[in-house]
Amino acid sequence: MRLQVVFLADVPPKYMAGEIRAVSGGFARNYLIPQGLAAPATSEHLKRIEKIKKVAEEKRFKEASDLKGVAEKLEGLSITLKGRAGEGGHLYGSITNIAIADALTEAVGQEIDRRTITLPEPIRALGTFEVPVRLHMDLNPMVTVIVEDAAGRYFAVVPEEVDEDADDDDDADEAADGAGEEAEEADAEEDDDEDA
Repeated sequence: MRLQVVFLADVPPKYMAGEIRAVSGGFARNYLIPQGLAAPATSEHLKRIEKIKKVAEEKRFKEASDLKGVAEKLEGLSITLKGRAGEGGHLYGSITNIAIADALTEAVGQEIDRRTITLPEPIRALGTFEVPVRLHMDLNPMVTVIVEDAAGRYFAVVPEEVDEDADDDDDADEAADGAGEEAEEADAEEDDDEDA
């Protein structure tokens, strides 16, 4: 069963303060309402929507201006993490958003929350990876994460290209081999005719 709620605060990435949305009943009763993030869409709360939106916009602007300096420090930053790797550069464990957040916190000197690191899945190989950091709705700096093994080696991920010339060369070699075999057979037949 879905419930109509008024969002009292932003719930990134989907919901903004002041919106009226239908959400699942369990999500509303177990999380949104107890945390003070939303309220049932009653006539009393509907009257407060404009005030809620105005307060939320001011809060967003303040947060964005506070985080702008952090975003500038993070943009283009490169961090190196170490991991134990086996054959072919596959890690025995994985590099998670927690490890990346800890390394970024140390690099910029300001707390970076692990939930802001948007990794689709943990990194399980050596190499270089571009990772977005979602500090705010409008602030998404990209950082470069280099994963090395204990000896400082890493594998650059290079997509394999199909070498069309190599295929043509193989066909030409096969044709030449076929022509050579036909010529040998013709010589053998001539030798047989001469012997007779």
